[in-house]
Amino acid sequence: MTDPRPASVPARLGRYEVQGLLARGGMGAVYKARDPALDRVVAVKTVQAILLGTDQREEFLERFRREARAAGRLAHPHIVSVHDFGLDEPTATPFIVMEYVAGVSLETLLKENPRLPVAQALGIVEEVASALEEAHAHGIVHRDIKPANVFLDERGRVKVGDFGIARLDGSDLTEAGVSLGTPGYTAPEIVRGGVADARSDVFALGALAYRLLTGEKPFRGVTRETIAMDVLQWDPPPPKAVRSEVPDHVSAAVMRALAKSPSERTGGAAAFLQELRGASAAVPATPPVRTTVPPSVVATDPPPTATVGAVPVPPRRRRALTFALIVLAFGAGIGAVWLLRNRPWSPEAAVAPPAARPGPIAPSAAPAPARPAVRQAPPARTPAPASASDPAADQVQDVLEKVWEEARKQTNPPPADPAPKGRGKGHGKGKKH
Repeated sequence: MTDPRPASVPARLGRYEVQGLLARGGMGAVYKARDPALDRVVAVKTVQAILLGTDQREEFLERFRREARAAGRLAHPHIVSVHDFGLDEPTATPFIVMEYVAGVSLETLLKENPRLPVAQALGIVEEVASALEEAHAHGIVHRDIKPANVFLDERGRVKVGDFGIARLDGSDLTEAGVSLGTPGYTAPEIVRGGVADARSDVFALGALAYRLLTGEKPFRGVTRETIAMDVLQWDPPPPKAVRSEVPDHVSAAVMRALAKSPSERTGGAAAFLQELRGASAAVPATPPVRTTVPPSVVATDPPPTATVGAVPVPPRRRRALTFALIVLAFGAGIGAVWLLRNRPWSPEAAVAPPAARPGPIAPSAAPAPARPAVRQAPPARTPAPASASDPAADQVQDVLEKVWEEARKQTNPPPADPAPKGRGKGHGKGKKH
């Protein structure tokens, strides 16, 4: 790709050591060079300032420097980076230092294979459109999109170059009588002498896409003049008519980009990129997820019965409920005692007391004392004769008395008559006689 150094190739441009010629055009030449300060390979493009009169030279250099700085602000994976701007003092030649892309230009690739597969061609056009979208977002118009300024690196990635001679919005750098574009890719308004804008780049991108998709140039004049007349007056057939594999929406997008009037043309690279990708790009089938939380979790409020919380019960109400349950249990216990007391008595039951509870010796003449009443609750129990004493009934009654005492403590009733603090030692084990 690098030619042997002819006599016309300078040894140095500024501090950069020229290693060979990469390309030469009407505006200047591009050299492969080495930057000794950073020890890296770069591409150095010279601009022939002599194209303008000597009295305009300084103004041209200042404007060119300002726009080269603007292009240097672009940072995009599909744009050749601009590193530096300089002036070679011995030759008075201005130059732009750019990223060196190890690969081939699209022009070289098309000479070897004029008709690329449709998928590959669309991929290249989309990456070029992405680069122009970034430039237009920064107010920079390329003004010279063509196959020779699009490069493919060793991995097949697209790099758009020559942003150093682009036009920045608001700048008045327009050369009288000198066309910065390339015949066949220059928009009609530029051919007529108008000012380039983003729609001018879209026209050039449409011409590039037409050639990649069909293998033919959209405007086929022989000279610069005849090509310019084709651009102004002739409409090429749609890409779909030239190559049936081209999708309908892609063919329509290319033809809109090649519209003669800027007002009828696609408005910018972003819009052209969207049209190339079709309706699926404009309205995605599945919108992007903005959170890691599944939509079903965030969708709606749960139904009223989804979560039931515990209802707190006031302490006073809780004590009343406890007291009511205890009274019911106490009543059931009284009934059980009554049944035990009134069941038929058998001598065997009276003679066979429990082994662990021997009957105490008590005087026979002493009458059986009456059992004290249980604190205003059930009526006092009428003691049964000693001979009819039932140990099971006595145990049940003892338990009921304890339950009743606990209920009194829980409900905190008003003070009542003092109750006996305990029973006699012999209570529940028999009667004293």
